[in-house]
Amino acid sequence: MTLRASLVVPLLVRALWAIGAGTASFISGVWQGDANYDSEGKFSDCTMTAQAQSGILLGFVISKDYDWGLVLADETRTFEMGTTEAVVLLIDDRDPIAAIAKVVDVHGIVIPLLSTDPVLDALREGKVLTIVAEGSKISFKLTGTNDAIAALAACVTEHRGSEKV
Repeated sequence: MTLRASLVVPLLVRALWAIGAGTASFISGVWQGDANYDSEGKFSDCTMTAQAQSGILLGFVISKDYDWGLVLADETRTFEMGTTEAVVLLIDDRDPIAAIAKVVDVHGIVIPLLSTDPVLDALREGKVLTIVAEGSKISFKLTGTNDAIAALAACVTEHRGSEKV
């Protein structure tokens, strides 16, 4: 599974603007979601975001091809563009999920996720997500992710193949 940086960099910018503007095509618990379109007006992906108390923005993205990713944006940190880093996702007491984070913005990373039952079930049913990387550990409450992930998947189904008018 690959999420191209060209899709995700605009995602980070849109996600940050969406939180600031308070606009969303769907809201599920603490999550705000929207369908996104490329520069030609064709549907590209759906995203949902929530801001942690720490100020870090956590987001999920599903592309039009059903590729999944987890996005973190932190205005207080600076990352080196184009680099990658091994991370481990810990959800409650489940088995760790190893992944490679890609720096796609000076303030953000994307972590491609497998669209498998164990990963999706953990995110839907989990209480706390902890992301461990070299020298850092960030935790998020997964409040309402079950309904939010269902709304996110429905967003992709609804908008797949559409064009913005």
